[in-house]
Amino acid sequence: MAREPELRIAGDQVRALRGRSRLLEAPLAALLDRLARRGERSPACHVLPRGARMLVQRGDATAVALEVPPHARTVHWLADDSPAPFGPAARYRECFLGFPYVVLLVVFHRAQLTGMQQLYYRVRPLLAGGDDELLLPNLYNVAEAYQQRCWLCLQHLRGHAARSWPELADAVSQHVFGAAFNRSAEQHEGNSYWSRMRAVDERVASVAAWEEATRADPWFPLAVSWQPAGTTARAELLAMLDRVVAPPPEQPTALDLVGMLPGAGRARGRP
Repeated sequence: MAREPELRIAGDQVRALRGRSRLLEAPLAALLDRLARRGERSPACHVLPRGARMLVQRGDATAVALEVPPHARTVHWLADDSPAPFGPAARYRECFLGFPYVVLLVVFHRAQLTGMQQLYYRVRPLLAGGDDELLLPNLYNVAEAYQQRCWLCLQHLRGHAARSWPELADAVSQHVFGAAFNRSAEQHEGNSYWSRMRAVDERVASVAAWEEATRADPWFPLAVSWQPAGTTARAELLAMLDRVVAPPPEQPTALDLVGMLPGAGRARGRP
């Protein structure tokens, strides 16, 4: 069994040794910087995006929970007689629909989407800490896929040239309601929450019923018994972040620290 590496600090340098063999040497400042970047931290000097209720940063990744308050708006929804389920041939109609609190959970890496993106409902605002339960939505473009309970399709936002992750977060919020709702997820991911949740309340059993209920009472979505998702914003956000940047080990060893040193990838194969 190979011996565990040994770290030695002398002055401003760190050396990784295994027996008499020197694996690598790096500035102590570089190790300390990487240790600091691996930990979760609050934002240093960011202008937070609108609706940001929870934020975790780890290395170059940022996980954020965005909350959109209850509201009613006109959206583009796939027409019942659309000749195609999505794409250029699809036909849409404008619908005036009411929404409860909408919670968007997204992980960014250097101002880029990572594929870790979910959408949930709530009938009350998120509390501090994000440990209150989320509710399942009733939307097209949201599906159970890619190890995520309510994965949100952001396909047409991938090319967005954001200068920072807060700017991209704002774009995500706008895109969710500005893009067309269609059956793309049902075709590609095999399911959507629009099909799965239509029986939750007769007021959202069809788009026509949803629109009629909204015109009668724009706040009715807050009284719907949406199905519990069995998870919380905090749990989902941390799980998503873990898939983008591995969390620091609970009981780090010298080998873990060696792996954080500059050039570690080249040194691991050495005896």
